[in-house]
Formats: sequence, C-alpha cells, structure tokens
Amino acid sequence: MDCTVKGNLPYEIFEDIKKIADNRINFQQLKDKTVFVSDCHGLIAYYIICTLLDGNDFFGNNTRIITLAKSREDAEKQFGNLTLRKDFVVEIGESKNFPEIERADFVIYCNCPCEVAEEDCSNPEIADTITSGFANVLEYAKESNAESVLLVSSYMVYGEVFSGKNNICENDLGYLDPTDADSAYAQNMRSAETLAVCYAEKFGMNVKIARPCPTLGGVRMSDERKWARLIVSAAKNQGIMLTDNGGEKFSFCYVTDTVSALIDILLNGKSGEAYNISNDNANVTMREFAQLVKSANPEKNLSVVFVHRKDEEEPEFSPSSPTPYVLCNDKVKSLGFSPKTTLKDGIKRSIRATELRAELRRIK
Repeated sequence: MDCTVKGNLPYEIFEDIKKIADNRINFQQLKDKTVFVSDCHGLIAYYIICTLLDGNDFFGNNTRIITLAKSREDAEKQFGNLTLRKDFVVEIGESKNFPEIERADFVIYCNCPCEVAEEDCSNPEIADTITSGFANVLEYAKESNAESVLLVSSYMVYGEVFSGKNNICENDLGYLDPTDADSAYAQNMRSAETLAVCYAEKFGMNVKIARPCPTLGGVRMSDERKWARLIVSAAKNQGIMLTDNGGEKFSFCYVTDTVSALIDILLNGKSGEAYNISNDNANVTMREFAQLVKSANPEKNLSVVFVHRKDEEEPEFSPSSPTPYVLCNDKVKSLGFSPKTTLKDGIKRSIRATELRAELRRIK
C-alpha cells in the first residue's frame, strides 16, 4: 500500500508541497524531532503536515507529526493512506478539549485563522476556541519543554488603522469596537497574541506570532470570504460577481509561500515577536483581483459583473479612509523569506485546487 505523500495527493497539490519543501527549508532542524499541529482540518495545517511528511519521504528526516482531528473518518477523508504512516499520529480531540498526547519539540497552533468568513467573526464558539484552545496548547508546549511555539494569528487583529501610510506594519494596531459582535474573532486573536507573549516572558518559552494576509489555495464551495467567492465562481464556471465597488485593497499570498514563511518563523523567528506574511507583488483591490480571476483561465470565458450599476465606476481614494490591509513584510524577509508564486499563478492554482477539492468530496 502506497503511503507516500506523492502517492496520496493530486498532482497539482503535490507540486505545491514540493515547492515548499524545496524552498530553503532547513529540514536538519526538524530531524528526529516531533512537531505538533493543533488542527489538521484547515488549509494551512494540511500543507504544513504534508510538507513535513514529504520531508521524511525524500530526506529521511524522521520527523514525527502529531495532529488533532474531529474524528478518524475526517482525518482519513483528508489524508487518505497517510493516516497509516508510523510518523503521522492522528489524535481524536480538539484544542479546547485537549486530550492526553505525547510531548512535542515544536508546536504550531493554527485552528482556522485563514478560513473565517465575515459572518463567522461574531460566532462565540469560534472566539472561545481561539483563546481557550490556545491556552491549552501553550500549557501542553510548556509541559513538553518545546523548543519553539508558533501562533498563526491573522491580519484581522489590526482592526481599522489610520496611520497615513500605504501599508500596515506589525506595530500599527488600529481600532476594534469591543461592543461590536463582529469584532469577536479579531479581539480573541489579540487576546491569544497577548497570552503568547505572557508565556514567553513568564516561563521563558520561545513563542512567536505570525499574521498572514489572506492565503490563496483550494477553498470550500461554501466559503463566503469576498475573494474566495470569486475563486468559487470561477471553479463553477459562473460569472464573477462583485457586491460592492471592489475598492478595498489587500495583500494576498499563495499557500506555498505562506507555509514557507510560517516554517521560517517557527525555526528562526524571535520569541515574543509578531511577523506579517505577505507578497510585495500581490497587493491589489478586489476589483483588480476579480479581473485576475477572469484572466487566469481565459478558456472559461468568464465575465466580471457588478451587482449594483453605481459600483461599476472606479472608486476614488479618500485620505480619510482606513489604511488598506497591505502588510509590510520586512521583518519576515529578514529571516530569509522570499515569496515565489505570482498572484496570477496563485489564483489559477487556487481555482484548480478548489475544483479538485470539490471532486474529491464527491468521490468520497
């Protein structure tokens, strides 16, 4: 029975994993070590796990990976025969109800930071999972005497920044209304970050924080994030529909580059520090993003449509507007990070990965 990463992933996804593995990762730092990844169900966690397993396949790294899954069936649907490997331990449980598991040398907490839709930002269950779950993971890391701990946070912690600059750096935190339910996700992420630095200072733990921008990759057909809806429309061969003028500007980063940066931060980042993750060549407005989705697969002959006619006009920039979610990435680049995937290629690969994700769900 084939239990290799190459034998269990679609070709396009395996290509991504190889890009990460070949992108200067110092696997020697992970040789004969155990890595705990808090939740295997998200996009980022999936790519991290597969990358580490691929490192074992091709470099004989002997890294042991432990993760949590909601059920054995869920893990088998996601990873196939990889769940039969001796170097991959799937424990049933959640970070907020932490089970008894073996110790780990490296700990990564990534419980859904990249897949939260706007309507989920006020979900008390998600908010509680972030804080209580991360507290449990920090205790586990402390008891394990882990070499390094990484909290995968979110660009949403910044809130509304009015810095007068054209990008956001790690010390540019803005306004969040604590009485607004929609702030729950970002507020709890801020709390998790504070908890991280408290453990670093009080217990001398090596804890780092990553703040990825929106991360491109295969998405669920039900994903309601603005940019993800455009990817899903292309995957379904439907018109690309904008519900506003598309003037909001964001940094984007393809998942292979995001995961490469996360591993850089885990291994080489400074304790108690936060690091933005973004691609300097992937900062666009949503209307520009929509045009790139259209051009990524010209054979689909897709069209970009505005729901409201008034939104068709190019929006004018206002000096009083909040600073766009364009993330300065100088800190992570100082660790050696250098994104490799262009935005157009990342969008094209995201559309294909979304199609594959849907096909695999139908098969299983």
